[in-house]
Amino acid sequence: MELGESVEDTARRELYEETNLKAGNLHLINIYSGSGNFIRAANGDEFYVVTTAFFTNEINGELEVDQREAITFEYFYPSQLPDQIVKSHKKIIDEFIVKHYNKTF
Repeated sequence: MELGESVEDTARRELYEETNLKAGNLHLINIYSGSGNFIRAANGDEFYVVTTAFFTNEINGELEVDQREAITFEYFYPSQLPDQIVKSHKKIIDEFIVKHYNKTF
């Protein structure tokens, strides 16, 4: 997050920097914080993460992979998510699906 930047602006900027996609209106899924968000980095640093998760149906641009950020990007149906998905990301996706589609996978 840059100085003076809102969380929505940060989300839009990060999405654009990492994917070349521009997001329109963002809708809050949830804010995740607390003891379940403890991280120990490979270098030994320890910290707690606060994640603000959004969704949008308004995306413009052509998807491009920034090799410094990722190897590839793919879209998945919720029922076909990869087994190796990050646990915290799976939690966000599951919450989104239940809240907005009243389904579980």
